[in-house]
Amino acid sequence: MPAMNSAVTNLPGQRTVTTDFLRRWMSFPVFLGALLAGGACVAAHFRFVDPDTWWHIRIGEMILQRHFPTADPYSFTAPGAPWIAYEWFGEVVIAFAARYGFTGLAALQFIWASSLTVLLFYFSFLRSKNVKAAFLATVFALVMLGAFFTLRPQVLGYIFMLIMLVGLERYRQGISHSLWWLPALFLIWVNTHGTFFLGLGVFGIYWLTGLANFSYGGIYGEKWSPEQRLHMLQVALLSVVLLPFTPYGTRLATYPFQMAFMQPLNVSSVIEWQPLSFALPFGKIMMIALLLLVVAQVLFRLSHSFTSFVLLMAGAFAAYAHIRFLLFFLLFLTPKIAEILARWIPEYEPAKDKPALNLIIALCILAGAVHYLSNPSRLTTPFLDSYPVKAVDYLRDHPVSVPMLNEYGWGGYLIHELYPQQRVFIDGRADFYEYAGVFGDYLDIMHIEPNAFRLLDRYNIGACLLPRKSTLATVLGQLPEWKVAYSDDIAVLYVRDRVPNRALRPVSSLNTPEWRTVALASQR
Repeated sequence: MPAMNSAVTNLPGQRTVTTDFLRRWMSFPVFLGALLAGGACVAAHFRFVDPDTWWHIRIGEMILQRHFPTADPYSFTAPGAPWIAYEWFGEVVIAFAARYGFTGLAALQFIWASSLTVLLFYFSFLRSKNVKAAFLATVFALVMLGAFFTLRPQVLGYIFMLIMLVGLERYRQGISHSLWWLPALFLIWVNTHGTFFLGLGVFGIYWLTGLANFSYGGIYGEKWSPEQRLHMLQVALLSVVLLPFTPYGTRLATYPFQMAFMQPLNVSSVIEWQPLSFALPFGKIMMIALLLLVVAQVLFRLSHSFTSFVLLMAGAFAAYAHIRFLLFFLLFLTPKIAEILARWIPEYEPAKDKPALNLIIALCILAGAVHYLSNPSRLTTPFLDSYPVKAVDYLRDHPVSVPMLNEYGWGGYLIHELYPQQRVFIDGRADFYEYAGVFGDYLDIMHIEPNAFRLLDRYNIGACLLPRKSTLATVLGQLPEWKVAYSDDIAVLYVRDRVPNRALRPVSSLNTPEWRTVALASQR
């Protein structure tokens, strides 16, 4: 009886603990975050497996076997060319997920997509102080974010960017008293993706825009205290000092400069490096968003912190210069939209929370994600519609013994599936192919330039695996010396009757200034 009385006495306390736990971890803001995570998973489904994912997996596996590449092992056009794994840490993460098949890859994609979305939601909340406004702004951003939910290390780079932004915003608001964890973040970041350089720039903008208090034309500056400025300088200095701590020394830290100044063909030819055009849906959406910001400014005389204004302008410039940086712009546009919406949307009232209902809906979202991942056919359907899966099966059973030209976007998949049986002409590692002169030759061939067939002879091309509807595939189909060995709705494999016996250019004869620079750098 005493024991029973004791149990009865403790029951209300137990209920209080349970209730407090639910109210804290299943609050309305957490529920909104779960909804956004579910939306991110749905958006990620439509971008399952990027063309570059495949060679990232292969390189990640090489590194997991304790071998960091210093030369290209996968192509026959530039064999042994100097090349390093600039994104090795992200590639290791992807390769580890790939060991669990499509389920592992899809799970990693969902984790990255939901993490990026929820972090953007939290950053927008920190800036707007209104969780409902932050949610609606992030929903708008999801319309464009979905295009960037790929299995490439750059997604992890932008996750790191948001982690840094959250830390800086909390620091400005006095929530956090230290940023000493940022150097460790940059150490991982520089080994993951070149966006670390953007991170350093954003950190610098936060510091510079906090040097003075002022108010002019709706823009106001908030001055850091002397202690904060010194602390941020110390953190920045330590972050920079740690950048050379990579398997390749300083070369990972300097790669963004190589990308910007030494790869003109890559920047001018690859779609993601093109300027953002108003003819594209994203261009129209972005222009509408900027026009609405201007209208809101005129009608409501909004005020902006100098930091948020500079970051928004820098992001807009970067996005219009290169489509690839549209995600960078969204990181600063979304919290600005949240700040505007917060003028009309009532704030969250914890007293009206329903944590039990929030828990049930969050569990339903989790169950839906698990159910999706448990169905392999659902995972592979988008993949089968985009890659030459059946053609690769044919090549595996009927290997060609001659050099084979392949579509740029399929090179990574061929490396993953057919190496070392079949080496590729080109793949998504456009940097070193440009230095070797191969990228320019590939573009001439695919665009049927006057020298296209001389280049096919020069590389001893005896087979071509091409998209069925490509221009080159149509042209080869009209030439008697090229025969169709395999064809389906996606790909066609042409084999040449007679292959010219020419010696391929040795790598050492590739004597462009860029090639010499990279070769010398690889030897240091």
